Amino acid sequence: MSRLSLRLALAFLAYVVAGSLALVFWLGSEERRQSQELFAAMAKANADFVRTGAPLTERTALSLSEVLGVTVFFEQPDGRRFPNTAPGRHDIQYSGKAFAWMWNDVVRDASSSVTPMPGEQEAISVPLRDGFRLILLRDTPPLRALSAGRTYAVLGAFWLISLALAAALARGIVRPLRTLAARLPHIAEENAELLPEASRSDEIGQLARAYQDTRQQLSAERRAREQAERLATLGRMATGLAHEINNPVCAIKLHAQLLETDTPNESLTTILGENAKIEALVNQWMFLARPQPPAVAPCDLAALVAEGIRTVLPAAAHAKVSIISEVASVSVLGDRRRLAQAITNVMMNAIHAMSSGGELHITSARAALIFADTGPGFSAAALARGTELFYSEKEGGMGIGLSVTAEILKAHGGELRIANTARGAAVTLALPTHL
Repeated sequence: MSRLSLRLALAFLAYVVAGSLALVFWLGSEERRQSQELFAAMAKANADFVRTGAPLTERTALSLSEVLGVTVFFEQPDGRRFPNTAPGRHDIQYSGKAFAWMWNDVVRDASSSVTPMPGEQEAISVPLRDGFRLILLRDTPPLRALSAGRTYAVLGAFWLISLALAAALARGIVRPLRTLAARLPHIAEENAELLPEASRSDEIGQLARAYQDTRQQLSAERRAREQAERLATLGRMATGLAHEINNPVCAIKLHAQLLETDTPNESLTTILGENAKIEALVNQWMFLARPQPPAVAPCDLAALVAEGIRTVLPAAAHAKVSIISEVASVSVLGDRRRLAQAITNVMMNAIHAMSSGGELHITSARAALIFADTGPGFSAAALARGTELFYSEKEGGMGIGLSVTAEILKAHGGELRIANTARGAAVTLALPTHL
């Protein structure tokens, strides 16, 4: 038995014992009160009989003693009593000092109350006529409440109610606490089931809700730690590879541009397009490894979108995706290179999502760009984790495009929003209007 269960059991045992004793005391008190009321009623009834004219003699007192089964005395106005002996009462002194002491303890008033006497006895004194008094003396009757069947019935009902209440307390307090204690070692598991106790409005419910909140916080902290570890690994990789990759990429781009000027052809265009992809990928890795504050300058959103379309046009043509731009000319303050990178990322993701062809529709609303495609849309998991670093549902995807885009917008004071429409997916790049 657990310590809490033991403490509850001891407390309940003390309550049951105290309740049982109180019940027995009450039953005994009730029996005593009823017996004294009957004794007082008997004394009053016989006093009324004597007042009707019965002679106040020793013979009358002895006759009443035999009929009533108690000792009956008459007391005269001068204090003398008769009879001075009683049949069958040889164990009591009815004369001398002991008798006088006993008699002085009898209450002689009009209330006719029952008075305890020495020797487990009780007496009552009732006024008669002409200063005489009727005195009844009897042995204190034993209590029969503890031996009565109703007493055991009442105690049994009380114990049954107590056991039911103890079971309810155990079910409502101890069992939920044991459940929480059993699940505590699994608090860090993300797929742990919800606690039904969390719906309770009492302290147990508060504890269950605190458990679930703590589990969510631990899960969020673990994901943040994992992402930080990935970023650290990415930083080490990007720092080591950036220089090695950028130098040949720049050389390829330069010579391709020189050749295109002299003899433009489709192969050179492809080389420049693929070179641009490599540059964008290296820039994304460098941004994740060493993010820098944006170098803001006036930018035209329409021009940035047009530049991005030129960059992704070969990939769009290969995937049979048509791009329709209806972006108004809006000037914002931002890092042109970073914003162009974010726009290109979103368009490339849309093209990859429509591998069998489709349409990418780009519109604007003040300082926001909306990219709506006719692809399959985002899954429920992608809607929840779409901007999480290294999360990707695309085969061969690295899961850094939308994460980098979200960080770029965040650095500009904006946000990235993803959703599904009736036709496909919609991605919104929202920039603050005050820029």
